[in-house]
Amino acid sequence: MGELIRSAREQYQFVILDSAPMLALADSRILATLVSGVLLVVKNAMIPREQVKQALFGIHSVGANVIGVALNRVDLHTNGYFDYHSDYLPDGKGSPKVSWRWILRLLYKNRGER
Repeated sequence: MGELIRSAREQYQFVILDSAPMLALADSRILATLVSGVLLVVKNAMIPREQVKQALFGIHSVGANVIGVALNRVDLHTNGYFDYHSDYLPDGKGSPKVSWRWILRLLYKNRGER
C-alpha cells in the first residue's frame, strides 16, 4: 500500500483515500501513518462524542496528522441555531452526540497539546 501511495504522490498533486471507520478496523490507523494527513468524517448529531475522542486519540497515537474534521449531514437550513441545545442533550442511551459546536471546541482545545 505504501508503494502505491508513493507512486500516486509522484503523479498527482492530491491523492485522496477513503478508508473504513477509524474505530472499526486497525487498517485505518495503519493507513493513517502512510498519508500526509487525515480528515476525520463524522455524522452530525449521530455519533457519540466519546467515539470521536477515541478516533482522534487513535490517529494521534500512531503519529498521524489530523488535518481536520468534516461534519456531514448538517442541516444548512437551520443555520446551526435549531439544534442549539443538542450539544448538551444526551440521546436515549445517555451518550451526548456530536455537533459542530462541540467539534470546534474539541479541536481548539487540543490544538496546543500536540
